[in-house]
Amino acid sequence: MTLSEFSYYFRRYLPWALLFFILLMIIFYSFRLIFILLEHKPTTIYQNPIFGKIKKPYIKEASTSADFNFILDTIEGVPITATSTAKVYFIPPTIARLGYREKIFLMAKNFGFDTTSAQYKLNEIEAEFTDEKQKLAANITNFNFRYDYNFENEPSLFEEIIIPSQNTIENTAINFLKKINRYPDELSRGKLTVNFLKYYPEEKIFSTVKENSEANVVEVNFYRPDIDGFPVVTANFPSSQNFIIFIFHQTGYKILRAQIKFFEKSPEQYGIYLLKKGDQAWQELKSGKGFIISSAGKEKNIVIKNMFLAYYDPDIYQEYLQPVYVFVGEPNFIAYVPAISNEYLAE
Repeated sequence: MTLSEFSYYFRRYLPWALLFFILLMIIFYSFRLIFILLEHKPTTIYQNPIFGKIKKPYIKEASTSADFNFILDTIEGVPITATSTAKVYFIPPTIARLGYREKIFLMAKNFGFDTTSAQYKLNEIEAEFTDEKQKLAANITNFNFRYDYNFENEPSLFEEIIIPSQNTIENTAINFLKKINRYPDELSRGKLTVNFLKYYPEEKIFSTVKENSEANVVEVNFYRPDIDGFPVVTANFPSSQNFIIFIFHQTGYKILRAQIKFFEKSPEQYGIYLLKKGDQAWQELKSGKGFIISSAGKEKNIVIKNMFLAYYDPDIYQEYLQPVYVFVGEPNFIAYVPAISNEYLAE
């Protein structure tokens, strides 16, 4: 091709090449604009707060997080936000029904009361059995109970103690709750923990032990199963308000303390509520709006080592089973912050 021919074809096809290039750029940037718009499309958060405003969790023995100084030292390094919404479950109230007398006498008999002569005192909805050695208080509407044996005045109980296998301990606790007909289905699907303790009769104190063989007392804790993938915590976390403490001898066992404070949630009645972000919960903890469940004496400088979302399992009746942010710190520090967005929380 001569120089003249090259010049001729160059001038002839240059406009078409420019036009093709412009079209190519238009297509390229059009697609890029579409992707940008898709990436920045606002996410719709589904909510269904059917109960309207709800009360914050009530924790009787908790104090506020005011006057504490907090440092966050978690693996993430920043406050976590587990999810934007969560379910809030309704806990229906209970009423006394015919036949409650037979059930509370069954409970009293299995705890060791002489039911041929035992009488109970009814205080509104709580029936109380007492004798010189023991006390049983049972709610006649839901059969939650608290049992205490006066073992402090009977040091001989702690002689010739045996410690069975953990499996035997767990089965003994489960079978006892079944025997008194107070083993809720939801608890049966949750986890158990066994704590091995040492009781010192002279000092009248319990202490944890390093080796199970050193123990003379065992405690079994019962927990709800995880709810929607989140763990469940209590007012005395990491322990539960549902527990049995007992001792074992060659001839059998004796229950020292026992308690079930369990409130059935309605699995069909729930609302979907907006949650606070982790940053907001962290700020509320620092500003004194957290509930302190456990702390080490007078120590006010707390290093938070873990933060997670959980459901709070109440030990006294409340209308709703709802999530909280849990802060675990050193030394021996646990605090909760209500997780529901403040616009849906009533004071």
